[in-house]
Amino acid sequence: MLIPLQTTLVLSPSIRMKTLLFLLFLTALLPAQKPPAARKPAAAADGWLLTFADEFDARELDLSKWIPHDPGAKTPTPETVSLSDGLLHIPGTISTFGLFAQMYGRFEMRFRGATGSELILQPVPSGILPRIEIFRMTAADAVALGNWWGSEQTERSYSDTFGVSGLSRGFHTVVLEWTRERIAWSIDGKKTFESGDGVPHQPMYLVIRGVPDVDYVRVYQSPRPQGSQ
Repeated sequence: MLIPLQTTLVLSPSIRMKTLLFLLFLTALLPAQKPPAARKPAAAADGWLLTFADEFDARELDLSKWIPHDPGAKTPTPETVSLSDGLLHIPGTISTFGLFAQMYGRFEMRFRGATGSELILQPVPSGILPRIEIFRMTAADAVALGNWWGSEQTERSYSDTFGVSGLSRGFHTVVLEWTRERIAWSIDGKKTFESGDGVPHQPMYLVIRGVPDVDYVRVYQSPRPQGSQ
């Protein structure tokens, strides 16, 4: 009578090392994960139509969408931006000057900021008036919202500053809805500010400065004619 013997497979140290290296190689091939709560770019629930979006999933800044310097500068400075793990890091300035501009619509950005971070809209073809500050961080937990109009001699503005807990420690979403009659700001889904004074009626482009981490930027247009917004 034969009695089966229990056998144990013993791998040599060299085989174990090769197996470990192979598993590490497979792990490296897995895609990096974006921070939680990022949403796919799609038409907003209230019917806005997507006209511009960047999820920053590439390895380099998309130069078909952004110029990597201040609109007033002539020399590109790509070293002022970097991308990693689905996030854009901007110690300097980028803008859509000459590449994308829009009159009216919904402008949205998810970000982690720092004092001095800002996202603004400036007029086509040039100048700084009229101007809409979608947000400008005046402190680690404070943000300024507002719009400016007029000329250098007659400049006027309507703005205010608001406290936002954890603005520099976690990700937050700011939304600007700009129609013919008004401009409204929301932070993390909560309506924060509104202006009916000096509402601009011309295309404007985006400028982003000094934002440590940007998850995405999305711009929408109302399906209704612009004059009826």
